[in-house]
Amino acid sequence: MSNCIKSSFIVSALFSALISCNHFYKAGNLIELGYPIETPIRSVIIRRYLDTLVQNYGYAVPTKWLRYDKLVDLDSIYHRRIYFSSYPEEMYLLSFGGMPVLSDVFNPEIREGGYVAERSLMSKDQELRVKERLKKEILDRIEEMAKRDGLPDSVIYKQ
Repeated sequence: MSNCIKSSFIVSALFSALISCNHFYKAGNLIELGYPIETPIRSVIIRRYLDTLVQNYGYAVPTKWLRYDKLVDLDSIYHRRIYFSSYPEEMYLLSFGGMPVLSDVFNPEIREGGYVAERSLMSKDQELRVKERLKKEILDRIEEMAKRDGLPDSVIYKQ
């Protein structure tokens, strides 16, 4: 009988601990901003040219920030990190599991030592600035590169 009571106590203690840790993953890797990337450019074109931008135009993540990855970021087929060295220095995690998504932002001025991960941590002004930066520095440049390479509009843009 005492073993049954001990077991019940242990189970209820574990259950209580798990319930009280409902914010446990806030510091983890699975929470994301999830801003849709609204663009007429096809996802496949973005992915194709994004690699060129990262490798050849200074958007590669520097060594000092390589340790700031997320679990989903380790899947390089569907996720890419891009780094911006100019102010504000930051890194974006883009996801391509269907519609392109700005999954997260790493900016020590917004959240020290980690990804923003929650929309409530980013002001509306910061959100607009990030989306505008992505459009001007990345998406517009990808569009220019695709046109320069002679790709027809039917290949570059969604129908």
